[in-house]
Amino acid sequence: MRRTNIIRICPAKKQEKILRLMGDRVSALWNAANYLYRQSYFKNERVPSYEKSYHLFKTQDDYKALPTHIAQEGLKKLSKAWKSYFELLRLYKTGRLQDKPGLPKYRKDRKIGERPFNYIPIQSTRAYSLENGCLNITLPKDIRNGRLSIPFKGIIRYCGSFKTCELKYEPAARKWYAHIVVEVSEPQRKERPIKYAAADLGARRIIAASIQDSSINHVFHSKQLRKDYKYWTRQIAEEQSRLSNCTGTKTSRKLKQLYRMRGLRFKHGLETLSSNLVSLLKRKGVTQFKIGYPKNCREDMHFGRNNGLVHNFWSFDKLLRILEKHCKRRGINLERINEAGTSDICHICGLPVRRPMRSVVICPIHGRMHADVNASLNMLKRYTPVYGDRAKAAPAWITHEWNKHLWLPHAKSLKYIQDLQVAA
Repeated sequence: MRRTNIIRICPAKKQEKILRLMGDRVSALWNAANYLYRQSYFKNERVPSYEKSYHLFKTQDDYKALPTHIAQEGLKKLSKAWKSYFELLRLYKTGRLQDKPGLPKYRKDRKIGERPFNYIPIQSTRAYSLENGCLNITLPKDIRNGRLSIPFKGIIRYCGSFKTCELKYEPAARKWYAHIVVEVSEPQRKERPIKYAAADLGARRIIAASIQDSSINHVFHSKQLRKDYKYWTRQIAEEQSRLSNCTGTKTSRKLKQLYRMRGLRFKHGLETLSSNLVSLLKRKGVTQFKIGYPKNCREDMHFGRNNGLVHNFWSFDKLLRILEKHCKRRGINLERINEAGTSDICHICGLPVRRPMRSVVICPIHGRMHADVNASLNMLKRYTPVYGDRAKAAPAWITHEWNKHLWLPHAKSLKYIQDLQVAA
């Protein structure tokens, strides 16, 4: 399996100029090759393959201006972009994709009319190496004086067979990062008895999880994470208003920094949530994790001023991708399942329930209970027949809240669980 190490490289001023020059040359080669691809497409001719484009460009100046392994990787990336376009177009024509895909674009910043220099792909370890805390890169022939040796900061988390490397420039932070792909062996894991867990996704309660043979459920509440997201959204709106009133421009470095900060803080919250939850499942011996995928659930949702909560803040697909990554690391099989109807019946008796508000359902026999916990228990029973008798299920839960760094159990939830255990 493949993993990616991300490190920050710290070039000096002269090294920075060389990286920008190489990035500009990568964009020039991309644009020249993309012009050939697009003209063939518009003329209803067969779009060239990577092999054909390589033979066409290997004698041209745009190709010779770069080291061979960088130029080849740039052409491969463009070929992959066109293959992705045709695959998406096929899905669009069959009705499986809603929006029509666009053609691969030229690399050009249309606001300033210049080519971007923010991307340098490197094909293999023959063109780069990591030695003594430095990243060494092969240079073009016209500026070659040995290899470019750039110190880096960060931890090499995955060790194995190094594959491709990509250098990316973050304009808001004005920093360069290296994304190094590594081939690592699959870890040898002991065989464990099958044990199930299920979870329901939501906007206010990001996730509610139920574990087989456990009387306590876990609910992760998004209140503090949502507040932090709204704070940075207000900062962004204020900066946009200032730009509109004072300069008449639409963007600035500060605005880019604000967008970047909001995204990083939100991603940190989801990463920590996933790490805590999957670690909990691992301690409980869970091997199969069923999670409801809320497909098309937002199409008819209209909440007035809270529309931003559902349509902007609630990034359930991003959360699912992060959960899949953490589950794979810990040897837990995650499966997305259909959650339709799980909120409509009681998890104990199976009778239809009323839902006077989004967070509450009321069973005619068993009374008031948490809507998301009820849904996760229904999923656990529907897809795990070994779970047991319905009457043994307990709707008790612990609420976890975000403190801008960690997800911690709420004190009232812990006291409530302790009181239940004493009463039992």
